[in-house]
Amino acid sequence: MATDVDVQFFSHLNGLTLGNNWGDLIRLLDKALVTGIDFTQIIAASIDEQGDVHITLYAAHNAMLFQVVELSHFTPTSLNQKYRIKGVPSATELILKPHTAITETSIVTIGSGKLTSLGYEIIFRDSNDVKRVYRAKNPTSKHPFIRVDESLTSPDGTTGVYTSTYAKFAMVGLLEHMEHIDDFNNPDVLQLPFNPADPASNWKINGTGTGVFRGWNKWYWARSGSALTANNIADSASPSAGNRQFTLVGDTDCFYFLRALTTDNASKTMSGCGIYDSNLDTSVIPPWFFMGIFAGISAGTTMRPDNYHGSFPFTHTALAQGMIAIPKYNVVDRISSHVNASGVLPDTSSGFSEIYNASTTAALEIPIYDADKFLRGTMKHINYAGTNFKNTSQTTPVLSEKAMYVAERVFGVSGNSGFYFYLGEAE
Repeated sequence: MATDVDVQFFSHLNGLTLGNNWGDLIRLLDKALVTGIDFTQIIAASIDEQGDVHITLYAAHNAMLFQVVELSHFTPTSLNQKYRIKGVPSATELILKPHTAITETSIVTIGSGKLTSLGYEIIFRDSNDVKRVYRAKNPTSKHPFIRVDESLTSPDGTTGVYTSTYAKFAMVGLLEHMEHIDDFNNPDVLQLPFNPADPASNWKINGTGTGVFRGWNKWYWARSGSALTANNIADSASPSAGNRQFTLVGDTDCFYFLRALTTDNASKTMSGCGIYDSNLDTSVIPPWFFMGIFAGISAGTTMRPDNYHGSFPFTHTALAQGMIAIPKYNVVDRISSHVNASGVLPDTSSGFSEIYNASTTAALEIPIYDADKFLRGTMKHINYAGTNFKNTSQTTPVLSEKAMYVAERVFGVSGNSGFYFYLGEAE
């Protein structure tokens, strides 16, 4: 059995920053989804008796157990492949398990290495560098275009103006086809989230000052107050400076983005998007999912984000707050409003309830059903945790027999909840 190297994760522990600045989210996504993180010079490399590769770097790597490394420009060329990090002996040393077994015993030429990306490319970017459209490399027809928009003004620059000191969030959504970066107003193209009466509703900016309305579904990364459950705070309140903790995990099919919204809290809110494993015909209705906070309100409206749809995916007793969005399964009228989907779970206290605490790692796949009572399929990578995450404060690699996971805390209605994210099997 070969070691799996498809699912990657990144964290603030890798030295990446997510602060109270416009552009921070897009810069993070560019690195995690598209480019990866280059290592400094590799000053020594060897192959041990097990076929694992040991590398020593000029400076600290900031890498973590089970992350995926890609080596290139080595001789023999069999070393130019992807690896799982099997060991971290020191801040400048790594032990790498190859995906494909290496038969050679010595290295002729030392090349370069990096923490590889999740495998996306940038399809479109705007001249102001505040918008992106990402898509999986070598996509199938099921893979969506992922649009991320950090614009602060309407296209004319005057009818909608969002003040730069307000809460930081991107307008995000999925589309099945795009010809240019602002190609979102086509009523014949499926989107998620989607309102067929107003296809552009997820992307509009109207009004000024505290009366401005900016977007519909929001991926926040910096808010004022005390984390996700801050009482009665408006987006017009200025967030604090400083970096936020985060974990981003996934592959070319989907990814999950967990981050603290303030600098003083380790528990996180979760967004995500992509493809789930469907048990229905997907030739007409794509197997997409989308996680985010649905809050189409003005910047001056006081709010608790956890009172809005999608704020606690899979970890809220109220179906609305615990929902994710998926396309309606309507093969006759496929351009329909999205529907809410929920997880088929033992409870809404993943990572908190301890209902399976006799198991060292109690990870369960999450099936989903929609509001129309269709059992739609199973989520990729994310697993319900039947053990308590009270001692997990940030990105934590976990090995259970040969299964690799990364564990992370999120806010839940029960308190500090969390999930296991399945990375694959180790040889």
